Amino acid sequence: MDRSPRFVIEPSREGLPTLAVLEGDNRHYLHSRVAPSREAESLRPSFQTEKFDVLIVLGAGLGYHLLPLGEGDLPYDRVLVIDILGGIESEIARNPLTSFLLERPVSILAGLPPEQIERRIQEFLSHGATRGVQVLEHPASLRLFPDYYSVARKLVRKALERFSGNIATRSAFARRYLRNAILNIADTGSAFPVKTMFNRLEGTPGVVITSGPTLDRALPVIKEARSRIVIVSVDSALPALSAAGIIPDFAVSIDPQQHVCEHFASGLPGGTVPVFSLTAYPLPVRRHGGFLSLNTHPFSQLIEELHPGAVGSIDSGTGTVAGDAILLAFRLGLRPIALAGFDFCFGDHAIYARNTAYQRRYALFFQDRFGPIETRNLAYIMKSSGGHLVDGRFSRRSFGSYRESIESLIRREAIRDLYRLHTSGISLSGAADVDAEIFFSSLADRPGNAILPVRPAPESCPPLSRLPGLTELRNALAHPGLRKRLLGASLPGEPDGTLMNAIETKILHMLNVEDVQ
Repeated sequence: MDRSPRFVIEPSREGLPTLAVLEGDNRHYLHSRVAPSREAESLRPSFQTEKFDVLIVLGAGLGYHLLPLGEGDLPYDRVLVIDILGGIESEIARNPLTSFLLERPVSILAGLPPEQIERRIQEFLSHGATRGVQVLEHPASLRLFPDYYSVARKLVRKALERFSGNIATRSAFARRYLRNAILNIADTGSAFPVKTMFNRLEGTPGVVITSGPTLDRALPVIKEARSRIVIVSVDSALPALSAAGIIPDFAVSIDPQQHVCEHFASGLPGGTVPVFSLTAYPLPVRRHGGFLSLNTHPFSQLIEELHPGAVGSIDSGTGTVAGDAILLAFRLGLRPIALAGFDFCFGDHAIYARNTAYQRRYALFFQDRFGPIETRNLAYIMKSSGGHLVDGRFSRRSFGSYRESIESLIRREAIRDLYRLHTSGISLSGAADVDAEIFFSSLADRPGNAILPVRPAPESCPPLSRLPGLTELRNALAHPGLRKRLLGASLPGEPDGTLMNAIETKILHMLNVEDVQ
């Protein structure tokens, strides 16, 4: 969409404004020229407030079809309205019947191109929904602009599919996420806000490393080029880097489960700075400190409300630590950025890169002289993939979802100068495939061939425990009403009272606050 369509506001016969879109000498009306307010009655049965608590509307017009939302309290917790007409929200504000839409928990996206819509939809859904999300279409808007709303519909559908998957994950790990967040909040003495690192390495070449099989081919070249680059590694790739004699600058970890400790079993090399999500498994956070990133968990949202912008986030919304690592590299200011181990399939007929905790564990249990690891790998690949092929490579459908979510991240953040090393053959839109030797040969040595100082001095960057505003969290959580709301948002369904009381007691104990009635 090059520019927003032009429109005019005219009075209808009943005295209320109506809307016409201009196309040359023609006028296309989105509402009745006689009585536009009657539109509300035709769409009233479409609202399903008993089933859904979040509403997404495609097509705003002047908002007449949304009039039922203004009758009493808003029946949905949140509403997102998407419209092609830039500036239409100002006309809605002037409409005496629909101006309430600007005063309620309603977000209006008007005149935005699809790539911006995608990001905003994901942000909107990140705040969650208890009963579900309803999508409502304004027929006249869709008839007049079918191409635009067809794209918008697809973006909403894709976001909802990802949202549903995230909801399922959150439901499965809800108690664990909650426990981890509380423990990490209670033990912030050695953790720093991730935001303090943003843009500190502007223009420095970087490599983001994950644990896909083709990482094995890239490691020798990465080691040779070590003095020229900043390395951002996901936690699962740490053992492979250690075995290759490579010390990364950053290690990103978001996994809420205990098995993540396997990646840190050999400790963390000096010079490597860890970056953890608020809901990451607490033991590595306690042992290694580093930087802490907020995410979409209710406790993260509370921290952001108490002190906006103080902590920062590398939560990519992709559902994978690989996406968060890319976003960290981008926000550090690294340019260009190369990706290694990003396969999205069982590249080289392997499951993971060699020496990773996952591959070591698999080999330990299944390799024997009658079944070498290569044979076992192939058997696992056939079973795990179900024979699913992408570009002639065995893959999982979940790998395809991760690839799509990372592609969406690249578009949303407008990440440029992005490349992939030793590729698997499955394309990644937004990242050009390049030979590793050619990529690194174009880079100049970093000053002094030394690791840049990435860990901030305490005097210039206070830890989270001393950050003004975050200390208010303890006082905020002393109020039982707030605790109950947070627990309700953090746990799926309706937790029984005994469970809620037990969790509340743990919160009070871990945060060392008194219960204020």
